[in-house]
Amino acid sequence: MWEDIEVVECLGERGDIIDVIKQERMIDGQSQQRWLSSRGNEILVERTDGHFETQNGGEIITRFPD
Repeated sequence: MWEDIEVVECLGERGDIIDVIKQERMIDGQSQQRWLSSRGNEILVERTDGHFETQNGGEIITRFPD
């Protein structure tokens, strides 16, 4: 079962505020992590610049600066 471990408030391309949730689960002693959008439960990929994009590359979701 996935467990929420971090929530990051981000900005979607359409100007909407999106909570991005980092989730973790253990499978056979191995930790698995994923990022999930609160909008439609889309799985996201964390980019090298720290922002996110949808798994199909259709939208960039920007982290708010610290």
